[in-house]
Formats: sequence, structure tokens, C-alpha cells
Amino acid sequence: MRDLVCGMEVSESSKFASSYKGRKYYFCSGKCKEAFDKSPDKYAKADD
Repeated sequence: MRDLVCGMEVSESSKFASSYKGRKYYFCSGKCKEAFDKSPDKYAKADD
């Protein structure tokens, strides 16, 4: 799976994750998680 913010490959073992609309998203870093948390609609749309 890919980090929706930067596009880097990540796995479910990443310690950076957020839940949004019943789905869990994983990130490569705290910086990417923070960007997602500020604008989840912007990034989650890319995953539809």
C-alpha cells in the first residue's frame, strides 16, 4: 500500500496511522500523518 501524502510504499506495521470514514490509512512518517489529519478529504479522494 502507499502513503497517500507522499506516495511512498508503506505497510500495516507502520507506527503512523489514522482512521477516517471507517478505514485505516498508514503513513511513512509523522509529517505525512499530520498532513493527512489536517485535510483527510483531500488525500482520501485519491484512494477511491
